[in-house]
Amino acid sequence: MPKDALNYSFIAAELNEKLSGARIEKIYMPLPAEILLKCHKGKENFMLLVSAASASPRIHLTKTQKENPLTAPSFLMHLRKHIGGGTILGVSAIPYERVITIDLLSKSEFAETKRKIIVEITGTYSNIILVDENGIISEAIRHITPDINPKRLVLPGLKYSPIPPQDKLVPSDPKIIDLLSDFDGDSPDKYILSIMYGMSPASITECVTRALKCVRKINGRQEAEAVFCELNAIYKDFSPCLIKHGGKYLDYYTSPYVSVIGEVERHESLSECMDVFYSDKTDVSEIGSQIKRLLSILKNAEKRTRKKLEEFAIRKSECMDYETDRIKGELITANIYKIRKGEQAVLVYNYYTNEDIQIALDKNKTPAENAQAYFKKYTKKKNTLTALDKQIEDASALLSRYQNAFNSFELCTTKAELEDIEAELYQLKLLQNKEIKNRKKVQSSYLSITVEGYKIEIGKNNIQNERLYKSAGGKDIWLHVLDAHGSHVIIRCPDNEATQEVILCAAQLAAYYSKSKMADKVAVDYTYAKHVKPISGGGPGRVNYINQKTLYVTPKSLIDFTKK
Repeated sequence: MPKDALNYSFIAAELNEKLSGARIEKIYMPLPAEILLKCHKGKENFMLLVSAASASPRIHLTKTQKENPLTAPSFLMHLRKHIGGGTILGVSAIPYERVITIDLLSKSEFAETKRKIIVEITGTYSNIILVDENGIISEAIRHITPDINPKRLVLPGLKYSPIPPQDKLVPSDPKIIDLLSDFDGDSPDKYILSIMYGMSPASITECVTRALKCVRKINGRQEAEAVFCELNAIYKDFSPCLIKHGGKYLDYYTSPYVSVIGEVERHESLSECMDVFYSDKTDVSEIGSQIKRLLSILKNAEKRTRKKLEEFAIRKSECMDYETDRIKGELITANIYKIRKGEQAVLVYNYYTNEDIQIALDKNKTPAENAQAYFKKYTKKKNTLTALDKQIEDASALLSRYQNAFNSFELCTTKAELEDIEAELYQLKLLQNKEIKNRKKVQSSYLSITVEGYKIEIGKNNIQNERLYKSAGGKDIWLHVLDAHGSHVIIRCPDNEATQEVILCAAQLAAYYSKSKMADKVAVDYTYAKHVKPISGGGPGRVNYINQKTLYVTPKSLIDFTKK
């Protein structure tokens, strides 16, 4: 929808009708710039979403379920304290401004207090502000300090200052007719935008299109009056809808816009339109931000592990001369009769190399104590090497699991797949159980295609890979790229053996959905699923297999097959 005052005049009226008299039961804050008010009125429950996110500021009723963060933000705690259990008295919009006010009556043990939530839907500078009955700012989701805007501060304790009106006309001002009558250009919509506020460019273009039809020029007062009438009539034309083009929603509108080409999908309320539109849009953005967060966690873990391996390698190199310490201890013991206490070094014959060797001594120790010191060094370094080898083995295995986990991010497009990644990171001890234990788990779907009647399924992440081979029947065929990270692929064979052509197609898919997909030829192993066994402690999707055969194929994606 053109995010203008026109839109919010309608949504305010709609919310006022639905929510006047409703009691606020719970308050949530699923995102840093978004609050949800769970309200109850009569036998109906409503969930009011208020967002000050710069990318999609808005206010509407929603049916979308969202989760609270693990730690309640201070703004959320402030709202719960001051308006929790309060009653919504009304919802209104400031005429021709993108500002909506929610009037509230909050109750405490001793008194009733009137408060307001002021929602400023102004793009980057959107805000949610709680003020008391005297207009004093109690708290705001976004503080505006002098370094941000010295002319209009938004800080607790200050008097709320409304957004200053623009030095332009409003749509209902008749002066617009006179100005348009004298306009002699080819872009009346751009001219209107320069002299009037209260509408977005898209809404102004719509009014001009309705008034002038295909003509894009004003030739006198009659056309000017027609445009002026449409600028005001659109504020009364309420028939909420979504417009879809190419299978995607373009936007939501207060009424069908003839200036926008697409399929009109009507809804009972503007809130419903907004909820449908943003549920898809925000899912994508939220998944994107979550993927970014989880990817950062995994990258940091990989970086730490690589650093550990480097430190282990340095320590190992420092211990590699442990045999030299043993030999020095033996040589000191063999020549103990000619070494005196207080000497700092001794030159002796090394019967291992048939050469003389100079051995450093501690002058404060006896020859026997010096020999014992070298034997202790030998034992310590040898034991350290044994421990380092185990630590390097464990760290290398962990690094391999991290690198394998990176594959899961490439094909993640849904919340269910995001939860798979979270489950894997939890198994890697990179997420705490409390971050995922209360999730309503929805099983994610594999990639799949049917070839010659055989269903081929492809895991999109390691959790799916594990689920895939565990669900396979003994005669199903399992495929995986050789010596590289990639997806598990299963050919479902309930009755008959798969043909070589089907196996070839599955191998090409296995090659594509792997780290080797850019290669010209990729080696892909395949065997019966009954020959595939999980590696104990290896993590999700890690398996051993036997009795395999190998195909060398050119990688092909699902899209390549659907083009046939």
